[in-house]
Amino acid sequence: MNGEASREVLVNVLHRHPHLRRVLYVCGFAGIFLGMLAIKVTYHAGQEWELGEQQYTQGAYKSALVHYDRAIKWYTPWSTAVQRAVERLWQLGTEAEARGDTALALEAYQTLRSSLYAVQSVYIPYQRWIPLCEARIAPLMAQVKAGEHPHAEQLAQDTARFAMQLQRHVGPHLGWSIVLEIGFWGWIGATLGLIWYVVDDQGRFVRRQGLVWGSLMAVFLALWVIGMRWT
Repeated sequence: MNGEASREVLVNVLHRHPHLRRVLYVCGFAGIFLGMLAIKVTYHAGQEWELGEQQYTQGAYKSALVHYDRAIKWYTPWSTAVQRAVERLWQLGTEAEARGDTALALEAYQTLRSSLYAVQSVYIPYQRWIPLCEARIAPLMAQVKAGEHPHAEQLAQDTARFAMQLQRHVGPHLGWSIVLEIGFWGWIGATLGLIWYVVDDQGRFVRRQGLVWGSLMAVFLALWVIGMRWT
């Protein structure tokens, strides 16, 4: 009886407050959309991780790098596939170094570093790996530049120079990344608002609501485009 009474109260409240009903519809739709998006991204990250593992076990390391890079770029927080891809790229680099394969080691570290910068927004996931990569990239770049007959002093100078270059800002600008995020989610919210509020309970077009939500859509869309341009 308590359950039936609660449902009856909820139905009465929603009947008396149609705007609340619309808010619940919008929240439900947004929840379904975000859930489906998360499932899609997680699925693709897992697929790329599996493909990378297949290539890795076959010794096709360069192909494996590509798939691990893609797995990281299908980033979602707490994704085990992304975490494993990060760790495997580092492992590829250290194993290549141990074999004396400088070119592959350098490519693995650079791929890991660039992948993490590629998925940054207001923060960089797995940020602790970036300085670890840079600490290996600089001397490896110096070795590649020196060739078969490296000079110790020149190696040290080149390593220091490359290390300084790696410290420069890489990837999206934080401020414009925030603008991009606000624009994207604001545009989605304004679109949902336009859908639900442009027609009243009698099925009539509400011009004022259309102008308000349409204007908000235009503003947030502009912010999104500007954020993508300057990020």
